[in-house]
Amino acid sequence: MEKITVRTSDGHEFELEEYLALQSAPIKTSLDLPGETVPLSNVNSWEMVKVIAFFTKLQELETSFGVKFMEKKDDRFLEAFQNEFDKDLSDENLVCLLCAVSYLEIEVLQEIMCRLMAERIKTKSLDYCRDLFGVSSDYTPEEEAKNRKDYCWAFEGSEIEKYKRPCARIVIHESENIG
Repeated sequence: MEKITVRTSDGHEFELEEYLALQSAPIKTSLDLPGETVPLSNVNSWEMVKVIAFFTKLQELETSFGVKFMEKKDDRFLEAFQNEFDKDLSDENLVCLLCAVSYLEIEVLQEIMCRLMAERIKTKSLDYCRDLFGVSSDYTPEEEAKNRKDYCWAFEGSEIEKYKRPCARIVIHESENIG
């Protein structure tokens, strides 16, 4: 099987199996000149190492489960990826990897990593998510204050103490009769 050489933004070169390289649209379209190194201006070496590791693990899982992820979209894949890779990645690093995978246009990795990120941020506050993704609020201070009051649940997150706001909640005690 032929190897494709790519160069990351920080100057490191990687030899990829042809099968992996052809999963990426930008790499695939850059293969017009055989023997040329394909530059990846939006992917650094750390991200490329992780992309290769993710793809290798995906192939192992597809072999062990006997099905392609994109055909069935089995949640066991997501669990296996979380067990293998998720524990070592910060939220910020996962965002960087999402950007790299998006640039590389490897659909199966995009889907898996988006699902991993969704799992991670589902209990985070709105402010934390804004900071994480670099999104600024376009509300006026008055609109922001009203939204914080009306939708206080959106500004809470189990892991971000500095963003917690007091919010009225309905608390049902075991002694109360429901229903």
